Amino acid sequence: MSDPAIAIIVLVVAYLVGAIPFGVIIGRVFRGVDIRSYGSGGSGATNVNRTLGPYAGAVVLASDVGKGLIVTAIARYAVEGDAWLIAAAGTIAVLGHMFPVYIRFKGGKGVATGLGALAVISPISAAIALSGVAIAAITRYVSLGSVIGAGLSQGLLIIFSIFDLTIFGWEHDAWYLLFAVPVLISIIWSHRKNVDRLAKGDESRLENKPNPRRTERTP
Repeated sequence: MSDPAIAIIVLVVAYLVGAIPFGVIIGRVFRGVDIRSYGSGGSGATNVNRTLGPYAGAVVLASDVGKGLIVTAIARYAVEGDAWLIAAAGTIAVLGHMFPVYIRFKGGKGVATGLGALAVISPISAAIALSGVAIAAITRYVSLGSVIGAGLSQGLLIIFSIFDLTIFGWEHDAWYLLFAVPVLISIIWSHRKNVDRLAKGDESRLENKPNPRRTERTP
């Protein structure tokens, strides 16, 4: 894969798809509300789940994971891209989710989209990331599970990539550091306030639910 024009197209598509604000879209479809006006004010699956319920939250979660998976799979299989393009597509999809052009660059925390991309880049690392789900289920702190899951999975990917390891037949290229390092930093940075609240004992648990009433649909 050596055509710069194709690479540019893939990366632009990765951003535009990653930036789709499914949380905002589902909030308007399910209840006719702007999800950013409730709960934590975020547009991600956690706030949708807490505010509109588990069904809406699951739809947003699946959609956000799908964004990362689809654009990275396009780079890997449809375009047959080099390792750097696969990694870059995943990273840009995550950044698109965090800084979406459609809603004034104020998006989610990038965990779900990062998981989708990671599933294509390194399935074994993605499986390790699911440890965060168990932690969130036990503690009811989604932010804690997200940070630990991201730290373990991306840390593992960094090790695999540095040493060019092949795990269960899946090759890890050094270029995957282009995904692992910036995505890990971005996810930790996006959770900095959550970490501070966790340290103070003020973090909201998953079951806290404002449950907004249906309103007139926002334009």
